[in-house]
Amino acid sequence: MPDEQTERRVGRLARWPRLQALHALIRRTLIPAERTMHRLRLQRADELLQPWPVTAPDRHPALFALAAERLAGTAEPRILSFGCSTGEEPITLARYLPQARIDGLDINPRNVAEARRKVAAAGLTRITIAEAGSPPTGPALYDAVFCLSVLRHGELDAYQPERCTAILPFRRFAETVAALDLVLKPGGYLFLWGCNFRFADTATATDYDPVPTPAMALQDGVFYGPDDLRLPIAFTREFVFRKRGGKGQDAGSGW
Repeated sequence: MPDEQTERRVGRLARWPRLQALHALIRRTLIPAERTMHRLRLQRADELLQPWPVTAPDRHPALFALAAERLAGTAEPRILSFGCSTGEEPITLARYLPQARIDGLDINPRNVAEARRKVAAAGLTRITIAEAGSPPTGPALYDAVFCLSVLRHGELDAYQPERCTAILPFRRFAETVAALDLVLKPGGYLFLWGCNFRFADTATATDYDPVPTPAMALQDGVFYGPDDLRLPIAFTREFVFRKRGGKGQDAGSGW
């Protein structure tokens, strides 16, 4: 693993467009995780979303606390952590919801191996980690689905192109949220923090109501519309949604 000084020197190459390819090659040479990601880009590009596995324990306490509050009346809620990276998210969710059964999925085999080690070390037997680049198929299984900082791409944030088509098109976002919808129970909650797109712009959103999140800061960033063009907005305040149906339905605020 390169030291911090080497990382900074290599990182400076990315400031000049003509040196970006060299920057990527050097990082793949020095950093095993970069080599794994390069293979995923070559072999599973149709499934790969956010390529960088950046995460941290209890990264979004307001969102996790909201899930614990909303699912408090469910005896054994089932939760999906889609794009669980190295396991911090499902482990954190288990602290907030100790009665839950949690499935963590990630496309990156290095992430999956690390997540399994962390879950085992913590003795959390109600968490299952699996390698997958797409949501599971089958009937509606989950009371809540977390997809945090997955439906985005670091290059969109870094370079802010006018179109996202070549990096991560809106179509991929719409397809993924449609697949997540299929496994979420009526009355269940969909958490979509950190996207480069707005859920309200998808056909799936017509079956959902936004859930107010006053304890959570606005999500800022660069956003793209269904035509893949950059939107003239810098933030969104809607990133938690309740699927219509089920008991105790909230009054919808509309779109």
